[in-house]
Amino acid sequence: MESTKSSKAVSFLSVLIVILLVVIAGLSYVYYQQKKEAKETETMLLAEKDSLSNNLLNLMNDYKDLETDNDSLNRKLQMEQERAQKLYSELQNLKRVSYAKIKEYQKELGTLRAIMKNMVREIDSLNTLNQQLIAENIKVKEEAATAKKTVKELEQRTEELNTQVAKGSVVKARNVTAVALNRRGSETSRASRTAKIKTCFTLNENAIAKPGSRYVYMRVVGPDDFVLAKSETDLFDFEGEKIVFSANREVDYQNKDVDMCIFFDSSGELVKGTYKITLYMDGYMIGYTELLLK
Repeated sequence: MESTKSSKAVSFLSVLIVILLVVIAGLSYVYYQQKKEAKETETMLLAEKDSLSNNLLNLMNDYKDLETDNDSLNRKLQMEQERAQKLYSELQNLKRVSYAKIKEYQKELGTLRAIMKNMVREIDSLNTLNQQLIAENIKVKEEAATAKKTVKELEQRTEELNTQVAKGSVVKARNVTAVALNRRGSETSRASRTAKIKTCFTLNENAIAKPGSRYVYMRVVGPDDFVLAKSETDLFDFEGEKIVFSANREVDYQNKDVDMCIFFDSSGELVKGTYKITLYMDGYMIGYTELLLK
């Protein structure tokens, strides 16, 4: 009897030890998994912190690239730059990274980005005014209508038509020159200072051309291929199409040389580059020149 009891006790202890070993193994596994997950979470949070830091640096550089002559906007730009710098410094000095902190900084970054987008729109609106919108609409319409004809294509086509139809009666323009004028009426080569574009030329003497009053049309195409114009409704006929002109002037042509100039008044700041200037009369292109603005 005592031997049987002793045997049962040993068996019970053996089972108990096995159970304890299983429990210990399970707890060890759980601890290992929790430690592993904590390490992965920490790595992920640090990666998020680095990503936020890079985004803040990029945002600060973007703020530095923004330029405007408006004092009010400049003060606002300075304030937002300092806000971004402060946020970046706080993030760099952050010792304990948590989901809550990451979410908080992400929200702040989103707010800074939204403010920057609004400021970019304000600056663009001040710099480009309404002329860019008009030019874009003109460009879209003309690309659809003329299949992206270049000035050289128009010139070549005009020459071909002149050869076929009454070439001798076309009044040509010679000595075509263009200069930029500032607000005081002085010549300038700076795009930012240009208030007017003045184009002067001589209408050639042509004994067989039809005399009388008619209009000379001028088109100014910027380096971005946009036509400078005051209104989308300023149109004239050319090769069976209605195209936009930049400026025009009436002339009383009596088959003799006529010296004249046409002015285009700019309503916004012009971009740097080469401007292509073409002249038209009686449905023909009669002259061409270029103007470089720095």
